[in-house]
Parts: sequence; C-alpha cells; structure tokens
Amino acid sequence: MLHTEIDQLIADAMKRRAPELEIYKLIKCEFVKAEKDGITLDEVTEARIMLKMIAQRKDSIEQFIGAGRTDLADNETTELKVLEGFMPAQPTDEEISEYVLGVIGAYKVAKPAGYNLSMRDMKPIMTLVQEKYPTASGKLISGTFQKFLQNKL
Repeated sequence: MLHTEIDQLIADAMKRRAPELEIYKLIKCEFVKAEKDGITLDEVTEARIMLKMIAQRKDSIEQFIGAGRTDLADNETTELKVLEGFMPAQPTDEEISEYVLGVIGAYKVAKPAGYNLSMRDMKPIMTLVQEKYPTASGKLISGTFQKFLQNKL
C-alpha cells in the first residue's frame, strides 16, 4: 500500500533532489489528513484519495489554460503524471459492466424467491462493485444497473 511506501519515496526524492518531491509530500499530507479524520487507509481508500487529487489537477489544468497560464498548467500536468503513475491499470467499461451484471445476479440470488430489484438496491450493488473496482465510474455502474432494471440487458 502506498501510505507505507510514501516516506521512503520522499526520502529518496530528497536525496536525488527530484522534482517529484513536492507531489510526494502532498500525497503524504492527504493520507495523514485522512487518518486524522478517522479513515482507515486501505487500497480502496488510497485509490479514492488519489482519484480526488487527479481530478483536482485536471480541473486546475483546464482553469490555468483558460486563463492563459500555461506555465502553471505545465506544473499541474507534471504532478498529474506522477499521480497517475500510482494508479493501478484501469478496467475497461465492458469489464466493469460485466462485473456489475455478475454482482446483480449474485445479489438477486441472495434475496428471497420472487424478489424484484428496484432503485433501492443500487447503493449496495455500487458498494460491492467499488470494492473490487474502486476507480469505477459511478455513472457507469448506475447506468448498467438501470439498463438491467429496464430489461435492456
């Protein structure tokens, strides 16, 4: 897990005077802040923190480019590349959709005979899918679930 390795990454970057040092420190800061808020750091939580940081960088890049500040956009782009380097390989939309359908099937089997799925069941199914694919888009999961409810899958 990254939160156990980040101190070593910071120490190595300091020795090499690497430009990634600042982003490593920012990652460490986010992890410490999460722990202070009582959040247990595991791979899923780390991935969510990293996704949040990636989204922030992408938003900043758009704003800087819109304002004509390409120098600041370049800095954010460099940080974005470092952050994306820590993310696991992203599953395809098809893989996620197939997994969602599998989770729906298992979820329905666990319910009493004749149980009909409804929108109330979306949250537990999303939770189960995001345990395996923490980077999965909630939009994709809910879209697949809704198509299943409408008998289009």
